[in-house]
Amino acid sequence: MSAQLAIIIAVVSFLLGLVLIPSLIKVGHRFQLLDFPGKHKRHDKPIPLLGGTGLFFTVWPAIGVGYAVAPNALADLSPLLPYLFGGALLIYVTGLVDDLRPISAWLKLAAQAAAGMVLFAGGMKIDPLSIPFYGQVDLGAVSILLSVLWVVGLTNSINLIDGLDGLAAGVSLVAVITVTIVGSLYQIGVALVFAYALIGFLPAFLIFNHYPARIFLGDSGSLQLGYYFAVLSLMVPIKSYTAAALYLPLLALGVPLLEIAVSTVRRVAAGKNVMRADRRHLFHYLSMAGLSPRQVVWVFWSLSVLFGGFALAMFFWDRILVLTVLVLFMVVIFGRFYIFMTSLPRSGKHRRGAGL
Repeated sequence: MSAQLAIIIAVVSFLLGLVLIPSLIKVGHRFQLLDFPGKHKRHDKPIPLLGGTGLFFTVWPAIGVGYAVAPNALADLSPLLPYLFGGALLIYVTGLVDDLRPISAWLKLAAQAAAGMVLFAGGMKIDPLSIPFYGQVDLGAVSILLSVLWVVGLTNSINLIDGLDGLAAGVSLVAVITVTIVGSLYQIGVALVFAYALIGFLPAFLIFNHYPARIFLGDSGSLQLGYYFAVLSLMVPIKSYTAAALYLPLLALGVPLLEIAVSTVRRVAAGKNVMRADRRHLFHYLSMAGLSPRQVVWVFWSLSVLFGGFALAMFFWDRILVLTVLVLFMVVIFGRFYIFMTSLPRSGKHRRGAGL
């Protein structure tokens, strides 16, 4: 995939975002498609929830323009497009319905699993499983279970940190830039087409989503972003690229994946439903510690840059050394979080957080 085509897709996505987002803000206010203030919300006025609509109708037209400009360059993607689009549409519609009229977490989970099975049917699966320092393991029938769980986990990764203005979109931008750099180093080509579309859309969206936000991603946007990261990770092994190309970019998602791990362990240890939203996410603790919304967002953006740095470091330096430093870094992060968790009061205002 040429640099010129990548730039075209990114620029088209950016310009579409600049046009669509202000229009969607007006549509949201006109038709009351809003996230209204409440006792569990940070914002004090109704905010449109149509960021996911802007994302969907930016990414896919941008890819369409890429096809129109250079169909041969994206020819390898053609057989996968019906499956990729079908999964994205399912995630987008499910999230949009939940934004406008909340549905059960189990129904959302079922839709995400269905999207995972759509990708599996298109050949996007984890099989064989490449284990660092061990080798490849053929999964057989277990492949569909692991592949679907992979898609569900990554689809929810961004949703869990969508609790402050600009947080999820900013972390996603850092992650997708890292994925693009690592993917380019490994020359994985056409698999990065979604990354270039996101690199165009996210800066345009952040113009209207930074604090104080004029539009939210909503579940239709945050779940969709996670889905595209799942797609990027699953598309890599289709051509049997080096296994590291599958795992290293995911370090860029260290912040949301860390949130998933912490939230799941915390809820299980407390005997709570892991599917139910609460006010004990990492960004809640930082807010309770006295940081302003902008400061919390900058902390998370900085952590994302650090995780992205680890992903890049594994390409240039000894992986065992980098992994050792990463483990030490994670120990420090968990230690600091534990100090926050045990020293702060057990009460506090609920911030605008994500659900499942």
